[in-house]
Amino acid sequence: MTSIDLERAMGEPGCPICRLRQQMERRYLFHLLYENVNDGGTRLHLVRGMGLCPDHAWALQAIEQERWHDALGMGIIYEDLTRRVLRTFTEYLHTNPPHGADWRSNLRRGLERSGAVGRRLARRLLSSAPGTSLAARVTAVERCRACNLVGSLEESNLRVLRQKLPDPEFRGHYAASDGLCLPHLRFALANAEAEQTVRSLIEVAAAKLTPLVDDLAEYLRKHDWNNREEAKVPWENVSPVRAMAFITGEAPLAEKRDIYRVRSKALTEYHRRANAPAEPNPARSGLPGDADDPQQQGSHG
Repeated sequence: MTSIDLERAMGEPGCPICRLRQQMERRYLFHLLYENVNDGGTRLHLVRGMGLCPDHAWALQAIEQERWHDALGMGIIYEDLTRRVLRTFTEYLHTNPPHGADWRSNLRRGLERSGAVGRRLARRLLSSAPGTSLAARVTAVERCRACNLVGSLEESNLRVLRQKLPDPEFRGHYAASDGLCLPHLRFALANAEAEQTVRSLIEVAAAKLTPLVDDLAEYLRKHDWNNREEAKVPWENVSPVRAMAFITGEAPLAEKRDIYRVRSKALTEYHRRANAPAEPNPARSGLPGDADDPQQQGSHG
C-alpha cells in the first residue's frame, strides 16, 4: 500500500484504515482460495494456526460462496485439519485404554493419601487435568495467517499516515476524511514521534466527534415521549451505528444482507453530514447523560 492508496481511502466513507484493512482481508482470502489452497508454505501456516481465526474463517466461507457458489477451497483446507484432529484423538484412545486411565487415577489418589512426598510426586508425574496435553496438541501454535499479514499492512498504512501528516496538503485530505476509528487512533497516537502529529490527529478526531455527540444527544432526546413528533434528520437516525463504528472500528464486510444494508446506509448518510448545513437544536439540554429525567432515556420505550 502507498500514500496514494491511503489518500484514495480518505475520500471514501468511514475510517480509511478500516477500509484498507477490509480490502486487504478480502484480497488475501480471495487469493488464498483462487491460487494458494494447495501451496505448501500456505498450508503449513494454516496447519500451525489450526486454520484461520473465526472472523477470517467465516469471511473465507462467505467469499467462496458469493464468488463460486461452492466450498471446494474451504473443503480442502478443513478436511486436512479435521483429519489431523481425528488422528490425534484416535492415537490417544489407542494409547490410553480405559483400564489405564483407572490405574493412573487410583495411583494418584494413593500417592495423595500417603503424605507430602506422595502429593509432590502426584503433582509432578500425574496431572490432575489429564486432557491438558491432548488439548495442546489440537491448539494453534501460530497466529491466524490472515491476521498476521493484514496486521502488518495495517501498521504500514498507519506509519505512512503519521509520516505524511506534517505535509499541509496531506493533512487537508485527512481533515476532510471521516478520520480514524478509536482503535486505529490509539495505535497512531501511541506510535507518534512528534507532538504536532498528535495534535493533528486529535484536532481532526475532536472535529468529527463534536457533531456526532450532538446528533446522539438529539437522537436520544427525540425518543423522549414528549418530543416524539419532532422529525429526525438522517444522520441523527444513524448516529448510534456510527458511534459504535468509532469506538470499535468499522463493521466487517461479510454480514447478513439486511444488517449490512443498515450499516452501509449509516456509513453513507453520516458521510453526507459533513456537507450539510448546521441545524439549531434549541431543545437540547446537554449530553446524553444530562437529561432532566434519566428514566425517560430508555432504549426503545
